[in-house]
Amino acid sequence: MPCSLTKGYTLDCLEGIGGVKEVFIANWDDFAAGIAFDNTTGEIETLPTATIFRYVPFRSSASYIETPQKNIENGTLYFEQKVGWTFGKLSQDKRNEFLNLAKAKCIIFVRTYDDQILCVGLGAGAWMTEGSVQSGQQKADLMGYMVTFTAEELEPAVHLEAYSSVPFDNFGDITVDPAY
Repeated sequence: MPCSLTKGYTLDCLEGIGGVKEVFIANWDDFAAGIAFDNTTGEIETLPTATIFRYVPFRSSASYIETPQKNIENGTLYFEQKVGWTFGKLSQDKRNEFLNLAKAKCIIFVRTYDDQILCVGLGAGAWMTEGSVQSGQQKADLMGYMVTFTAEELEPAVHLEAYSSVPFDNFGDITVDPAY
């Protein structure tokens, strides 16, 4: 089946801002069913009842990168989605959470600085693929945790419908922890 292009785009106004403001993580099994999409926009409009855990990274330490991975000879295509961030101060509590993150199959929501929320790992889940616990050599070096999650999906990440005042306030059955 041939693929058809459907749109062209002109240069947008320079008004965007890059970067990741927050990362939200939940157990993938809580989202395996119960997600509904708007057929016109393709945005997620319904999420199941679940708790999403909020991580606020150090300023300018978080990133989201999505890369098409294709093999023309084999006729295959998937999208590699990577989310990485740094959170600071070593503690037993954070060590325990770092261990939980390393073990878990997750779904991740990335909130960008322009307040868009993308869903990563929707189809097959996301896994921690890199991580480190650091206390550097110099007094100004990182003392904290760096994590990277990777998902390999059939389609690019989808967007959630815009929220009113705080993320997920338009999804009544979602609990954010810690709350706003």
